[in-house]
Amino acid sequence: MKFMQENKRRIILASQSPRRKQLLEQIGLRDFEVRKSCYKENMQAMDNPQELAKFLALNKAKEVAQYYVNAIIIGGDTFTVFNGKFIGKPKDKNDARQILKNFSGKEHLIISGLALIDTKSKKTITDFGQAKVKFRKLSNEEIDNYVNLGEGLKMAGAYGLMNRAAPLIESINGDFYSVIGLPLNKLYLCLKKMGVDLYKRQM
Repeated sequence: MKFMQENKRRIILASQSPRRKQLLEQIGLRDFEVRKSCYKENMQAMDNPQELAKFLALNKAKEVAQYYVNAIIIGGDTFTVFNGKFIGKPKDKNDARQILKNFSGKEHLIISGLALIDTKSKKTITDFGQAKVKFRKLSNEEIDNYVNLGEGLKMAGAYGLMNRAAPLIESINGDFYSVIGLPLNKLYLCLKKMGVDLYKRQM
């Protein structure tokens, strides 16, 4: 195993999600790096959705952590729960269309798992955030038009709240940032436990 040698503390986001990158920048992190995690998700790993979200986030972080000897790795995973089923990214446009039809006029749960690994001390922290999102009643034309935009095909639940799906949402009850991709309040507290104060910017 070839490790990257570091002279200073580094923060690594184990995700290529542009939204997660944007969220880290929003809370003051500017000097972090992005590295894609090659961990393959297993949505059947466990039945409890909150535990599953933490499990997936942790395994994404672990896959990246093996390449660093002195860094803090941040992993995240977001998925939707509807009628007892775990829903990730749609397989194709038909799948996306059916997901949105199911959501129309109803409420679903979004969970974002969070995991941090200190590769020097081997300390690991996991947590999660969640929110209930309700769609307004959508017409078939609205669903088709949105699906044809293509943006929802790369997102859990087949839509992007911070993109052009915003007009489809009636209400959000819970942690807004978990819907976007990371529970920022939990992330802040986890970073503090690892010696990173975002307001003092000391590592």
